[in-house]
Amino acid sequence: MTGQQDHRGYSLDDRVPLPALLFNAVQHVAIIAPIGLVFPGLVARAAGLSPEATQAVVAASLIALGLGSLLLCRAGRLVGSGFLAPAVFTAAYLPASLAAAALGGLPLVIGMTIFAGLCELLFSFVLYRMRTLLPGEISGLAVLMIGITLALLGFRLVFDISATGQFVAGPDLSSHVALGLGTLALIIALNVWGRGPLRVFAVLIGVAVAYAAAAFAGRVEIAIIDAGMAGGLLRLPRLPLVLPAFDLSLAPPFMVGALAAALRAMGDITTCQRMNDRDWVRPDFISIQRGVRADGLATILSGCLGSVGLNTFSGSIGLAQASGVTARRIGPAIAGLFVLLAFFPPVIALAAAIPQPVTGAVLMFSSAFIIASGLQIIVARLLDARRILAIGLAFTFGVSHAAFLGFYTALPTWLATVSSSALVVALVIALSLNAIFRIGTSQTRTLTLPIDADLTSGIHAFCDDSGAAWGARRDVVERVFGASLEAGELALANGAPGTPFQLSLTFDEFFIDATASYELGQPPPVLDAEDDMYAETLVRMADLPMLLIHRQADRVAVATERGRSILRMRFDS
Repeated sequence: MTGQQDHRGYSLDDRVPLPALLFNAVQHVAIIAPIGLVFPGLVARAAGLSPEATQAVVAASLIALGLGSLLLCRAGRLVGSGFLAPAVFTAAYLPASLAAAALGGLPLVIGMTIFAGLCELLFSFVLYRMRTLLPGEISGLAVLMIGITLALLGFRLVFDISATGQFVAGPDLSSHVALGLGTLALIIALNVWGRGPLRVFAVLIGVAVAYAAAAFAGRVEIAIIDAGMAGGLLRLPRLPLVLPAFDLSLAPPFMVGALAAALRAMGDITTCQRMNDRDWVRPDFISIQRGVRADGLATILSGCLGSVGLNTFSGSIGLAQASGVTARRIGPAIAGLFVLLAFFPPVIALAAAIPQPVTGAVLMFSSAFIIASGLQIIVARLLDARRILAIGLAFTFGVSHAAFLGFYTALPTWLATVSSSALVVALVIALSLNAIFRIGTSQTRTLTLPIDADLTSGIHAFCDDSGAAWGARRDVVERVFGASLEAGELALANGAPGTPFQLSLTFDEFFIDATASYELGQPPPVLDAEDDMYAETLVRMADLPMLLIHRQADRVAVATERGRSILRMRFDS
């Protein structure tokens, strides 16, 4: 990157001393592992795997995390984001993976995971062309639905509720719920009121304390731990050796999951770009494409090893920003630690035997931040009636999948492929409505008003309406309005009264172009020499609007053609 970081620490290309390298790598592994290994464990349980097979899946997952992080963090010409953006197992594939596990066991999970990785790999080549069909608010909706899916799954695990909503009250349920809520309360307390390491390692500490309490209460699956301990302290990892299977009915949910993973990777890599360059003004799409490509390859590798889909991890990116250590060289160290852990069966056994309510507490905790992130992405955009309807109706249908699951399971077979999960339903509805509502919405809008006292109010309404119709970011629309208002002031000062002032706005997902033009009026009268000070004041006042325009716009060009002043401005979004 050409710019410099704002914070102190180790920047993107810095060499990091070995002690700092290892310490930071351990920090990232510590926040990835407790959350990241939850999803493979859930899928292994849904597939009905034996303790030995579950350990094999966990070992494969650790190796997949290592290789995926290595791919994502490398700065390659074709593959790799070039930033400290390690991998984690994502909730985007979780509903589809659980369905595949129930339908065809681990072979189907592996086959569909490889298929999803191939889909994301394909998306990396067409994302730039698809940008108008994937506006920011739909990205936010995808993140929001992932968070809600996680939250509901965590709720079910904590309260021991079946997929059909059934649960059995009793003493055993009370201890089960107490363990889950106690874990959640401890993690929240450490995260909110903890300082330093207590806050950074809140999830790890919460899981460790809850694990010990569960073992004391006899709620840990001893068979899994015994199987891990029997293999000794150190041995070559045993991977699940099964042939992949494929089911066409599961293709849509895995494709939607791949799209959600690609959108999440885009957002994370954009965050990395902004974090590492204080002069950042717009996303570097070359870096984003390489990162999404690496994300897809990481998921393919994970499937080949016998685990589930991967994605970039926002939590690690946030930790890097908070610590000031964003050096990409931390990435290979994280990868090495994950692969090394796969050679220790006791560690694998402990991860595979995490009690269900503890897993649910971690999911509920992490879902809160994902939900908030999705909402922030949505509300950062100006939304008109069309976009409000697209997002609102898609969200309603998505939530209805969890509330009225029986309705969706009773749908005809030809609809089952696009109604397999809340995420799939929400994105299918949102993408369809967005495509329909684009009819009649021009990407170029023009305002023509006479140069008079009402000019500035007309500019304000025009910019607001245009931004809402396009779903542009609020802060960018405010800059467009500010610069356009100054262009109007120039027209009032220098234009011929009563002649038309024309403002044209053109929207792209990455920028807004504005062109203001007006007919020049008569030049001001020549002042006497004794009025030099007054003349200098007038010149400075005339320069002020242009100065403000340059501060608002990213690029400015001024020209005079056939007696009209033309001001061209570009705003990166």
